[in-house]
Amino acid sequence: MIRNLSEYFKPELEIFLDTVSYKRIEKLNNNCEQELSLLCQDNLKVMTNEDGVRIIVTRTLMFEPEELFALNVSFGADLKFNERKAEHEWTKINLAEEFGENGDFVTAQLMSRISLLIGQITASFGQQPLILPSVIAKKGKTE
Repeated sequence: MIRNLSEYFKPELEIFLDTVSYKRIEKLNNNCEQELSLLCQDNLKVMTNEDGVRIIVTRTLMFEPEELFALNVSFGADLKFNERKAEHEWTKINLAEEFGENGDFVTAQLMSRISLLIGQITASFGQQPLILPSVIAKKGKTE
């Protein structure tokens, strides 16, 4: 693990909305007694280029059994390497794992935006706003 991961990048970063997908699911035979489970999956993907990295964080929400809605929100950030870049061979490092463990300096910003957008989307479609923690689930999938 790389300690102080943030020290290898310039403090400026560009954050962007990557994807939003909301699918309302209507069931004709609604059983009011049915128990639903909310499934939340987080995915962290990191791609390198010659001058930095691009991080994409995705949160996917769905119910089991399939009911109410399915929602997918992704935010990304572009980080530029600083002069310490040469200390590591970045293409040989599992950067998704590194940012999952030590990347709070950027992942916290992305997850905050994802949580906010999920709350706004779920409220705007007539349901109670779904407010989730703005941290990446540690048991989530990483690429």
